[in-house]
Amino acid sequence: MLRKFRRFHRLSVILAACPLLIVLSATSGLSSPPEKLDVKYVYQTQKLLVEITHNSMFKGSHYIKYVEIKKNGSIVSLNTYTSQPTGDTFAYVYSIPAEDDDVFEVTATCSRGDSKTAAPLTVRTR
Repeated sequence: MLRKFRRFHRLSVILAACPLLIVLSATSGLSSPPEKLDVKYVYQTQKLLVEITHNSMFKGSHYIKYVEIKKNGSIVSLNTYTSQPTGDTFAYVYSIPAEDDDVFEVTATCSRGDSKTAAPLTVRTR
């Protein structure tokens, strides 16, 4: 009798764990880095424009959480967000002074940890 109970108990635990494993594996597949990251610098206004494309089915729990900006290898701005603007493509504008030949590196990180770094952008005044 005890053997049947143990076998039944093991089977019950396995069956109870299956839906949890399915949900966890499905939600991990919904995590994604930003698809596209475009960076432009307008020297006349000293503004860095960052356009991000990040498709998320669950905007409340899966969004761009951080935008890190490096200038010449040093972090000059780390921006934290608690939600993502409407739409899959959106832009942020940052006031960051720069001179000719300064190099910007921008990384966008989603709330689930995936990130994308744009190609380095060199400031040109001419």
